[in-house]
Amino acid sequence: MTGLSRQVTLLAATVLTLVMNSLSNALPLFGRSNADVSDALPNAFTPAGLTFAIWGVIFLGLLAFAVYQALPAQRGPRLDRLFWPFLLSNLLNVGWLLAFQSLNIGLSVLVMLGLLGSLIWLYLEVRGLPPQGAEGLTLRLPTSLYLGWISVATIANVTAWLVSRGVTAGLAGLSAPAWSAVLLLVAAGLGAFFLVRFRDYAYGAVLLWAFYGVYAARPDVTAVALGVAASAALVVLSAVAATRRPQAAL
Repeated sequence: MTGLSRQVTLLAATVLTLVMNSLSNALPLFGRSNADVSDALPNAFTPAGLTFAIWGVIFLGLLAFAVYQALPAQRGPRLDRLFWPFLLSNLLNVGWLLAFQSLNIGLSVLVMLGLLGSLIWLYLEVRGLPPQGAEGLTLRLPTSLYLGWISVATIANVTAWLVSRGVTAGLAGLSAPAWSAVLLLVAAGLGAFFLVRFRDYAYGAVLLWAFYGVYAARPDVTAVALGVAASAALVVLSAVAATRRPQAAL
C-alpha cells in the first residue's frame, strides 16, 4: 500500500493497538489482565510490575511513528517500505492480547514470535532509510524501544508457556533461578549484538531496565542477582565497545 492509503491505514492500525491495550486493562479482556495471567504462571524471569511502565513510552513512540508517517510531507513513496512490517506489528500486538488473556498461552507464543519477526523486519527497513530531519526520534527510537522490549517479552512468554505445561524448573537440571540467570545472559547477548552491530543504545537501555525489573521482583535470590549483574555488565561493556568503533552499515 502506498501514499495516502498507507498513511491512513497505519494511523488507524496504531489507534486500534492503543485502544485494545487500554481496554485490556480497563475491562479487562476475558475478565483477566495480563498481570493476572502472568501471576497465575509464576517463574523466575518475569520482571516486577513497575517495569511494565515502559509500555507507556513505547506507545507514545508508536503514536509518534504513525503521526510522522501520516504527515503530508511523508506522502511520497519513501516510507512505503515500512507499511507491511509496521501494520503486522500492530495487528500481532492485538492478536497477542487476545491469545494471552484468553489463556491460549501456546498460541500467544506463536503470535509473539510473529511480532518479534515483524519488528526485526521493521527495524531493518527503518535502518535502511537514510535519516532525514526528526526521523531519529520519530522512526528509529520508537522501533528500537519496541524491539528491545519485545525481545525480552518473547523470552518471558516462552517461559510462561513452559510453566503452563508443567515445566517449573530450568532445563539441563538447572533450578528455576539458575535458568532465569541463563535467560538473562541470552538477552544480554542480544543486547551486545545490537550495540556492537548498530550502536543501538536505546535497545541496550531497554534491556537494562528489564534486568532491573527481574532483580526487583526477587532481590533475595542469589542466582538471579548474579545473572542480572553479569548481564548488565555485558550490556554496559558492549556499549563502551560500541563507542570505540564506527557504526556498521546495513
